[in-house]
Amino acid sequence: MGGQAYNAYVKQGTPWYKVITSILFSHTGLFILVILYAIGGAEVFMYLEKDREDIQEALKLSKTRDVDDAVSFLKHQFWSYANNEDKYNFTKSEFKDAVLQDLKAMERYIIDAVNDAGYDGTMEYSREFSFESALLFTVTIMTTVGYGHISPQTDDGKMFCIVYALIGIPLMLMFMGTIGGWMAKTLIWFYSRVLCRWCRARRRDSELPGEVDRKVQGIGRDEIGKERYMPTDLVAVPIMVNLLLLFMFIAIGSVAFHLTEGWDPATSAYFCFVTLTTIGFGDYAPLESYLGFDTDPMAFLIMVFTMSYCILGMTLLSMCLSLMQEQIVEKMQWLVNELGGGSDGEEMVKVSKDGKVTETPDDRTGNELNFNERRGREQKYKLSDEMVTEDEVQILDKDELNQEDVIEDIDNDEEQGEDNKGFEGDDLPNV
Repeated sequence: MGGQAYNAYVKQGTPWYKVITSILFSHTGLFILVILYAIGGAEVFMYLEKDREDIQEALKLSKTRDVDDAVSFLKHQFWSYANNEDKYNFTKSEFKDAVLQDLKAMERYIIDAVNDAGYDGTMEYSREFSFESALLFTVTIMTTVGYGHISPQTDDGKMFCIVYALIGIPLMLMFMGTIGGWMAKTLIWFYSRVLCRWCRARRRDSELPGEVDRKVQGIGRDEIGKERYMPTDLVAVPIMVNLLLLFMFIAIGSVAFHLTEGWDPATSAYFCFVTLTTIGFGDYAPLESYLGFDTDPMAFLIMVFTMSYCILGMTLLSMCLSLMQEQIVEKMQWLVNELGGGSDGEEMVKVSKDGKVTETPDDRTGNELNFNERRGREQKYKLSDEMVTEDEVQILDKDELNQEDVIEDIDNDEEQGEDNKGFEGDDLPNV
């Protein structure tokens, strides 16, 4: 019965929802999902803030016309002050006071227009939640950078921002974790198989006996991750390599944003660092990188580069910190012990000799963990000028272990005899 049920399940195939889930949570699927989530969030924010911005646009255009009318009125008023002697028979000081009073009133009126309606002297209105700025806003939410260049003003927009962040941030963390794991494996593989190839070959040549064919023991034949010499699974990428990778990534971003945003190189590097570390002061934001992408193919590529740089950059930083974490902890523990702050009282001993690479003898493979112990036993069983063979060493070791076991048994018997002797002559209790 169980076999029939299993066969029926196999014939049904994989359920459709499992197929969709496996696709969505793959590397490519997560990337597409993040992009679609950012675009969809931008559209929703634009819709929720549209009515408010329509009112704001109408108010701004109305205030702009009022200011223009006020300026025209002042022009005629000043002309009347100077030429209408029947109505304004001002002396020079009275004319000056009247003009200054009108200009101060005009100044207050313009300041109020700027604060209340965003007056800027033009009849154009730049929406805060255009698609470009809204898309940058959604990316800053998911990455927790938060430039602060715009923010929702309506209650609906604020509530949606909370829900959007509660879903978007875990989604971005999942994407960064998946891509970061793949990037870490790729970096470790590249460092081990490419950068450490010469070191691995040198160690193989040092440890293999001279009569062994190097081609047969070629490092290219090893299983990746379980190599005989310096296995990839145990290789740690040095801290300096991780830092160099981060500095190179920041340098690339510095050049790119210098060209796209017009910032100087120092400001571009500062922006890259603030973005990758998710500090996000908000004093600089890549607004120019999102303009005109819907009409200009080059602007579209710049927008894609900016989004990819921010997301992948934070993933890269997280990956490098993860790879450096264990090494940093070890170095800090070493530093504490060197400064005398160790609580266990154990002494740190250097294993390797300064300025010298220890080479394994020709008759050894170099992979024995008890090499020094074996060498000491060979010295122990050395007879005159002839060295005992390996097989004889093992036989002598077994004899020595057997002798030690016999001595230990005798000692145990003697101790037990002493204990039994203690009962001799004692009266046993009556039962």
